[in-house]
Amino acid sequence: MRPTYNRKTSPKVIGGHVQRKNNHTPTASEGYVVDRVRPGKGFKHVLTKKDIHDFTDLIPDWCDISEGIESVILDTGDEYADGYYKHYNREGTGAIWLSAWPSDLWITFNKEYFEEHEWLLQELGVPIEEEKDEFICHFVPSTAKAFMLLHVFLHELGHHVDKLRSRKKNIMRGGEAFAEQYANERFRELFPSYASKFGQP
Repeated sequence: MRPTYNRKTSPKVIGGHVQRKNNHTPTASEGYVVDRVRPGKGFKHVLTKKDIHDFTDLIPDWCDISEGIESVILDTGDEYADGYYKHYNREGTGAIWLSAWPSDLWITFNKEYFEEHEWLLQELGVPIEEEKDEFICHFVPSTAKAFMLLHVFLHELGHHVDKLRSRKKNIMRGGEAFAEQYANERFRELFPSYASKFGQP
C-alpha cells in the first residue's frame, strides 16, 4: 500500500496514474529522472521539471538521501492526495509522485490536516476560509509551488529516507509520523535558501 496523506475526510480512488511497464529498467544508478504527465481535466501543474532539479540542488545531502530514487513524476492530478512515494522491492528503488492541482489553486483541507499544517500555511502566507469542518486555502502560484516543494516533496522524500534507515533499505518503519517530522524539520532548514532561489512565496 502506498504511503499517502489524504487531505479530505472521505477519499476515493481516482484512476489515471501512470503504470510501470514490464520492460522497465531501473534508472536510479544513473541518477533520477523527472517525468511530466499531462494534467487531468480541471487540473494544472504548479511545478516544472526545472523546479525539481533547482530544489534538489538546494538540499545539501541530496547525493546521499537520493540513493535509489529513480524518478520524480509530475502526475495527472488527484483531488484527495498531494503526492505519494512508492518503493519497488524487486529493483530496490523508489519513485516520488507529485499531483497536479485544481486549476483555481484553491485547496480544501479537512480539519485534521489543516490543524497539522496550519503553522506551515501561516509561514507561506496562505489566506484561509473556514466552512463548517473544512478549510479552503486560497493558494496562488508562488505559494502552491512552495507548499509542494517545501512540504509535499520533502514529506515523500521522508518516506524514502525512512526506507534507507532499514538494514536492507527496504522497510519504512517510521510511516507517516517520520515523513511528516522529516518534512517539517527540513522546511525550517531549507526555507532561507528556497526564498533566495525562488523568491519569497
